[in-house]
Amino acid sequence: MHLKVVILTVKCLNMEFDYFDKIRKIRTGIRFYSELLIEASWNVWNIKTRVGIFFFSLVAALLGTYFLSPDVFTEAQRYTMFILIFSILLWATEAIPPFAVGIMIIGFLVYTMGNMQGATISPQEISATWSDSVIWIFLGGFFLSEGMRKTNLDLSLFKKTISVFGSNPNTLVLGIIIVTSVLSLIISNTATAAMVLASVMPLIDREGKDSHMSKAILISIPAAATFAGMMSMVSTPPNLIVVNVLKSKGFDVTFSQWLLLGFIPAVVLLGGFWYAVVRKYTSKVKGLDVSFANKALDMTNNMRLQRLAVIVILVVTVLMWMLGSRLHIPTAGAAMVPIMFLPMLGIITAEDVRRLPWDTLMLVAGGLSLGMAIKELLAPYYSQFLAGMEFNMIVMMIIFAVVTVLFSNIMSSTATATIVINIAAIVLPPDQLLPVGLVVGLCSSCGLFLPVSTPPNAIVFGTGMLKQKDFVLGGLFGAILGTTIIILWVLFLQHFTGFFEAI
Repeated sequence: MHLKVVILTVKCLNMEFDYFDKIRKIRTGIRFYSELLIEASWNVWNIKTRVGIFFFSLVAALLGTYFLSPDVFTEAQRYTMFILIFSILLWATEAIPPFAVGIMIIGFLVYTMGNMQGATISPQEISATWSDSVIWIFLGGFFLSEGMRKTNLDLSLFKKTISVFGSNPNTLVLGIIIVTSVLSLIISNTATAAMVLASVMPLIDREGKDSHMSKAILISIPAAATFAGMMSMVSTPPNLIVVNVLKSKGFDVTFSQWLLLGFIPAVVLLGGFWYAVVRKYTSKVKGLDVSFANKALDMTNNMRLQRLAVIVILVVTVLMWMLGSRLHIPTAGAAMVPIMFLPMLGIITAEDVRRLPWDTLMLVAGGLSLGMAIKELLAPYYSQFLAGMEFNMIVMMIIFAVVTVLFSNIMSSTATATIVINIAAIVLPPDQLLPVGLVVGLCSSCGLFLPVSTPPNAIVFGTGMLKQKDFVLGGLFGAILGTTIIILWVLFLQHFTGFFEAI
């Protein structure tokens, strides 16, 4: 009798467990499909929002063109005014990706300038921006960074940093900032941020994503890459865009001259930022375990030879960039060294080339095309309209600096530099364009408030270890200290040195 009761009880319990198990499965299924439905609804809402913003920008651009275009404008000038306003709105709202706006600009201008009244540029000239020297310089930097990655040169640099700066948290952060800054001098700050982040991830994984040390390292990488980008023409697209516009106005800025221009502001910002990071984060860290860095890299003889080749190519390229004006070698010509020799030596393969950030080049090419259209079609009219007007240079410098920093925080710094420097070229006389243009170029590297403000910010934010508020420190340094130092430094160079006379 007792046995029957036990068996019956077990059966009831099994039925109850089966019942609850089915309920649990149903709940899990409901939760899964609910999350799926919410995600799908959000995607649909996001798409609808982007489409709505796109058409709002289109209507606003049409209205802006109608009200801002004088009666004397030719058809070509009206189309240029339209694509300028439309591009600004799309870049600012990110209704479509920034590189897609660049492609749209080229396609629109090629299509509209073919057989149009008043068009002073041909479709061939517009499409030729794809082969502009700016594109080749950036491509050379991309090849260098890929070569360093393929041969583990980036990891070796991090190991060397630890051996030199030790396990003290304060000095190690300083070492990471220095290494990031040096790399940003010779390759793009985007590639630099990606390489340095990959090399420090073992340390961050050991410390934990919420530790003060991890936060200090993660926010230091994009800040160092961006601030150090002021020093080099090849580090970030805005620098080359500004140089390209200034060159079209008769001011030929060399690699060495730009290095001198950006050195002091960058060093002051980097030093101040390191001190702030130490006070806020690493002063609370007692010690670090960096024993993992003593592990030797597994390298074959072939990889060692390839690394040696990359180092030689890197040194030759940098020397040619720095001495190009004396050797009569254009900056783009020096960039051909890694482009030619790294694939020839088998270090970079076709698959590696396909992985390069071509979207950046599309964005830059679109910006160059827009700048060409503005220069040829809008600048002549507004130059005559503004002829005879006097502008206080310091006031103009402050206005353009603030506008550049503001827009660099909310949209692509490349797009910002393209728009602002071309507007400056329209409204300012030549003697004011050079100093203001240099301020615009440097201030393009001061936008750090948001994760989307710069590619280095986005790369580090993509780890999921930082929040929006973590970028405020770098944003404040760039917006307040950076703008002030840049303006004072350019004014000092103009009034107390012969820097501008040499350009």
